[in-house]
Amino acid sequence: MGLSSDSLSFQFINPANNHKILSDPVRGYKLKTNKCMKNCRPGIPIPKFLLFIMRVTFLLFVVGVFQIYAIDSYAQKTQLTIHENEIELGELFSKIEKQTDFYFFYSNDQINKHLKVSISVVDKTIFEILDLVLNNTDITYQVNNKAIILNTDNRPFSQTQQQAKRQITGTVKDERGEAIIGANIIEKGMNNGVITDIDGQFIISVGNDAVLQVSYIGYLTQEITVGTQNSVSIVLIEDLKTLEEVVVVGYGTQKRVNLTGSVASVSSEVLTKRQVGQTSLALQGVAPGVTIMQRSGQPGLDAGDIKIRGIGTLNNSNPLILVDGLEMGINNIDVSTIESISVLKDAASSSIYGSKAANGVILITTKRASEGKFNISYSGYVAQQTPTNLPDKVNALDHILLLNESKINAGAGVVYTEEQIKNWREKGPNDRDNYPDTDWQKEILRGNGLQQNHSLTLTGGTDKLKVLASLGYLKQDGIIDKVNFERISIRLNTDFIFTKNFSSSLDLFLYNSNRNSVARYNSNSGNSSGIGYIFFLMNKLPAVQAMQYSNGNYAEGQNGENPVASIYEGGFTNEKSTPVTGNFSFKWEPYKDFWMQTAFSPSISYPLSRSFVRQVTTYNPDGSIFSQLPSKSNLTEESTYNRYLQSRTTANYHKSINHHTISALAGFQYESNYYSGFNAFRDDFPFPEYSVLQSGSVENMRNDGWAGENVLVSWFGRVNYDYKSKYLLEANIRYDGSSKFAKGKKWGAFPSFSAGWRLSEETFWDNFRENISNVKVRGSWGTLGNQNIGNDYPFSSNIDMGTKYISGDKLIDGAALLTMNNPDITWETTTMTNIGLDLSFWSKLHITFDWFHKKTNDILMRLDIPRTMGLEPTFQNAGVVENKGYDLNIIYMDKIGDFDFDISFNISDVRNKITDLKGINGTGLVTNREGYAINSLYMRKSLGILTGEDFNSDGSYKWERQGRSLAPGDLRYANLNDDDIVNADDREVLGSTIPRYTYGLNFSGRYKGFDLNLLLQGVGKVDGYLSAIAMYPFWSGGTAFTIHKDRWTEENQNVHAAFPRLYFYDSANNYLDSDFYMKSAAYLRVKNIQLGYKVPTSISGRALMEHLRFYVSGENLFTFTNFWKGWDPEVSPASGGAYYPQVKTISVGVDIRF
Repeated sequence: MGLSSDSLSFQFINPANNHKILSDPVRGYKLKTNKCMKNCRPGIPIPKFLLFIMRVTFLLFVVGVFQIYAIDSYAQKTQLTIHENEIELGELFSKIEKQTDFYFFYSNDQINKHLKVSISVVDKTIFEILDLVLNNTDITYQVNNKAIILNTDNRPFSQTQQQAKRQITGTVKDERGEAIIGANIIEKGMNNGVITDIDGQFIISVGNDAVLQVSYIGYLTQEITVGTQNSVSIVLIEDLKTLEEVVVVGYGTQKRVNLTGSVASVSSEVLTKRQVGQTSLALQGVAPGVTIMQRSGQPGLDAGDIKIRGIGTLNNSNPLILVDGLEMGINNIDVSTIESISVLKDAASSSIYGSKAANGVILITTKRASEGKFNISYSGYVAQQTPTNLPDKVNALDHILLLNESKINAGAGVVYTEEQIKNWREKGPNDRDNYPDTDWQKEILRGNGLQQNHSLTLTGGTDKLKVLASLGYLKQDGIIDKVNFERISIRLNTDFIFTKNFSSSLDLFLYNSNRNSVARYNSNSGNSSGIGYIFFLMNKLPAVQAMQYSNGNYAEGQNGENPVASIYEGGFTNEKSTPVTGNFSFKWEPYKDFWMQTAFSPSISYPLSRSFVRQVTTYNPDGSIFSQLPSKSNLTEESTYNRYLQSRTTANYHKSINHHTISALAGFQYESNYYSGFNAFRDDFPFPEYSVLQSGSVENMRNDGWAGENVLVSWFGRVNYDYKSKYLLEANIRYDGSSKFAKGKKWGAFPSFSAGWRLSEETFWDNFRENISNVKVRGSWGTLGNQNIGNDYPFSSNIDMGTKYISGDKLIDGAALLTMNNPDITWETTTMTNIGLDLSFWSKLHITFDWFHKKTNDILMRLDIPRTMGLEPTFQNAGVVENKGYDLNIIYMDKIGDFDFDISFNISDVRNKITDLKGINGTGLVTNREGYAINSLYMRKSLGILTGEDFNSDGSYKWERQGRSLAPGDLRYANLNDDDIVNADDREVLGSTIPRYTYGLNFSGRYKGFDLNLLLQGVGKVDGYLSAIAMYPFWSGGTAFTIHKDRWTEENQNVHAAFPRLYFYDSANNYLDSDFYMKSAAYLRVKNIQLGYKVPTSISGRALMEHLRFYVSGENLFTFTNFWKGWDPEVSPASGGAYYPQVKTISVGVDIRF
């Protein structure tokens, strides 16, 4: 496949256009300059230094493409100039390899590489050069494209001659049945050899009793005795010694067998099996110790909430995420560009990151180019999304009957008369204006739900320059119209090798996102806003309320709130962001065992959000206006500038003496984070079609601004020692200084120590090694910090600049002290202990087990102060949280005939407990209390449904008063404090929202060209609770669900019914928070099934494709749970139904490599 210089220059010839394209996404509507008036703010420009870097990088990329692009007949067209005198033959071959793409194959036993030769040529082909230097020797050669095979023979050998005895055909494949391209086939002891083609096939003429030597980099060399065979099939086995897994750790890499910490790693092969919009979801179920809960399916906001080994603090509990060493959001990265992900779970592995590592660390390494020809790869899919689960609402007639029943139970009159009910039955189908039966879910969920993802990667390199360029595009359309997300990502990773001892890399990452949704609509009732409020109304509004009348007018909905009208006429919310990140590093290796690296990484972003809430008119059936909400259309616009700078320098030393190996790392890092922004508000837009701030009224306009900066300075080091890869020791230290703390509290030290013992390397294990090939025990202890515990200056006083006071008849601006300062605030500190065991059986079964204990002290919280001070409580280091648990990971790999497979299972458990809150216990439904887990469920304990036996003959209640009138069919609650009344004082912690026993089962099998992948993911123990409209029928004028039909009634006095008797009023006894409505939210989800087929290279090769694979995939296919029917078990605790549901995704895709 060729690529002309014209096509390349077309892509990059005009840097100015690149500037314009990169600038447009942050300008939004302001690009329409014909509409812009004098107050329109221009788009925020990309800084000149980044534009310069981008232009230089693209120029280098183009130069690199021309350098590395290989064309046919390489050997015939490549010319070399060489002037060498008395140079060793082996050194000459090395110089030729460095100057060209040729590579030499020869045996040191046959070829004397120390033979001295002299040569002086200008613009000669490789044939001419080899003929000159090998003249008068017994060394013969054969050139096959870029491979040069050397051998010895007493007879001369030319490039066109082979022994013409008999012809042998064959194929060379790996254990998975994939053709190996470029494998070397040499007739042992002869000068005869060939290389396999793109199908792994070869033809060679050999002598009688020939033995073929088959070799390829990364595989064990095999010898095949031909005998009488005319055709041979050869399967090469991976050389495990050369393919030992290397794991990315803090500021470096280590072999997994030498790890003493707890690290989970996930390869790109596993990640790319998932067709998900957010990278965080690709980790769900595949990394032990990592809990990911997806709370929403909304495009652009469907990311997973990541927790590593539980929740360790009452503040920010998110892990530190680093992409190629730079702090970045995990969902900004295109999955196709990721090489591997390492999750650092214990103190030994993560303490090198000090004060940011208390919640664990996720290290993402992106792909880089390797030396070789220029390759182009494409992967893409299109998908259809539908809701996984929706609650089943009752129709209009059932709503009427159940509502009347609830009114009667409450002692009130019915809402609908018998005549109205009759009319609904008889006239409803033909008169929906007056007798509606609206399916609100159908009316709202009109979006096409289409998703598409495309990734194009170009990669290649020489021994001087390696380039990887990637372009990614994601588009998600919601299951609601006007809700969508679009993302474009560009990555350019470039490596320069200047000399043997000096190299550098220049990486550039550009990300542009554009998310659209419905307006942030604030209703008169003060409920939630935006997309959540649309789903709130979808689940709340009864079928008896019309959506749209036959004349086209939108109906009143409920109190003028019609969610369909809001979607199509209520305005919009738009959020854009364009982060640009550079990563520039240099590596210098002055000595064999010592090297230094320095890097500078700037990152900037300009998030811009606009929310225009347009007035929506709803009507009565007669055409008159029912309401206009809000009273005035309004626009809120917010813009932020973020700048993050990081510079780091490390020095590394690695030395092996006899059986002793020592490695050392020392480094310094500086981080600066600056941000500023503003927002503005105007309302009363006379021309709503022109939604810019200038066209709004100045009467109620508001604006605000902010800015802040924080700095972190760090020194760090690590020492590793091992003896015969048997006894392993490691020590880490990080010393952080943070601007977030006052003088005397700024610096903190975070050390860790770990050790490992590989019993399987001991001599006493020799008799067991064949069956149990690896046994390693390890342990670690260390401390970690957390500085993300408040604003930039949590130690200082807070002053409210928006305070106003009256002086005479004037309103005067002023300032007021909100909180006192506390200069003693310092780091939250986490101490962690980890004990681990690694086992391998028959090199097929691998087991990793870790037990851990994590305790976080000095958690920042507000303690009570006397109200007479007139101030809010200040933050203090006071709380303590403890986590205990384990991780287990089991992997089994095997091959049966043409079928090879691997299956893995992982499970993790975390027991969380707050041990100290200084007596300040919360009292909300989801709250924090001493002795219990974070975000526990605090409620009444239900004793079931009351029967007639719970009442005296006069109708009075037998038991303790519950503060409300009671009757058979109502709920009874436990009197926990043994007084004479059951009230709010009788609540206790009855459930936990922290998932336990999170697990994943992953199967991958391959048979010839077919492959099947299956991922099951779930949670073994967690409690869920629904409230408001999601659980209580007719709450705040809402409706009921079909699950409410299973209720206690006079006719069916079932004390085991799912619901007590229906009662209209929201504050009724039956609708108090209690464990009656709490259910297990444990679940098993068929997260992904993917079936693929790889087209044989004999077919795809005709189209110049090295790899062609098609697949069909399903995501979130089935869920098995005992949670409330119609509601997703991953929903946020105590949800009232105001959330975008998760989606099921069916996709078809293709992977191509040229």
